[in-house]
Amino acid sequence: PGPFPGASVVLVSIDTLRSDRLPAYGYRGVSTPHLDRFRRDAILFESAWSPCPMTLPSHVTMLTGLLPPEHGVRGNAGFTFDGAAHPHLPGLLRARGYATSAAVSSFVLRAETGLGALFDAYEDSLDPRGGGFEDMQRPGAVTAGHAKRWLAAHAGRPFFHLFHVYEPHAPWDPPEPFRGRHAHPYDGEVAAADAVVGDVLDDLRRLGVYDRAVVIVASDHGEGLGDHGEEQHSILLYREAIQVPLLVKLPGSARAGDTVRTPVQLSDLMPTVLELVGVSVPASVSGRSVFRAEATPARALYAETLYPRLHLGWSDLRSIVDGRWHLVEGPRPELYDLVADPGETRDLAAREPVALSRARAALAHAPAG
Repeated sequence: PGPFPGASVVLVSIDTLRSDRLPAYGYRGVSTPHLDRFRRDAILFESAWSPCPMTLPSHVTMLTGLLPPEHGVRGNAGFTFDGAAHPHLPGLLRARGYATSAAVSSFVLRAETGLGALFDAYEDSLDPRGGGFEDMQRPGAVTAGHAKRWLAAHAGRPFFHLFHVYEPHAPWDPPEPFRGRHAHPYDGEVAAADAVVGDVLDDLRRLGVYDRAVVIVASDHGEGLGDHGEEQHSILLYREAIQVPLLVKLPGSARAGDTVRTPVQLSDLMPTVLELVGVSVPASVSGRSVFRAEATPARALYAETLYPRLHLGWSDLRSIVDGRWHLVEGPRPELYDLVADPGETRDLAAREPVALSRARAALAHAPAG
């Protein structure tokens, strides 16, 4: 598709959103009318993957087209991104005359991480509740207010805007009316995020921007919810922590309602946007446009978490996923058949030596950092 030169670009990041907890992906435990409406205008990527179950590394990946070992941000704490060392989406679009801004909802994405310097405007003011990282956040509706004011002031020219909401990140404390409608508070937070995102999408429609813009809705990572013993995220690399929703709306809603099954990853977002708006993709970028990926055989997609070693004294974990197999490499390898066992309940490492060998060979070629 495209290119669509001069098309504005909005990247909506819904933090900690598992793809399998959205109606667009078949879940029936929550109502998300705004995202359902958006899905009807968009292309849904059925198999999209994060390179890291943590917020900061994944957002840097979205903005650079690089994996964490390549861009150097390997966790939420103790790492900063050097925007002078790597090409990044806001800078490349700014060079083409775009206004650039971000409005974020978590201390983890504060300007001092290096992200603030990438944009013309970066709204990260918080009223922290105190406590740990998970408490350093603001309601998405507050962030939406900042985003809408910036969008209204820049609707008449090409722009790139990153809009980040922290629902449904823990602590799960959804406001009413969403709290009372859902058995699990995580689902209530998903519904609350849907309302906030819907408000911004409606504002884009009111401004006359929505139809001619590229609008992407994604998440940085998923959430454990106890599936493999982890309630939240960061420590493990099972599917529920690194498979994410991805919906891409093209100008004029081209290909509206399509579904793509080829696996893609968050490092593909930056080259996707550049190709859609007609800007050359730097040779150093390891991701590829999701539309190029769609037309090629399934790749081996990499993920990692250093959190177990850096914070718990355990081992790093790395993983490789393709269209069928998911290898999780740690103190011992685990191998799952995502087609036959999407919940990853049966480790087949001992029973599928050929698949295990191929996956480990693919992992050996992943960037080491």
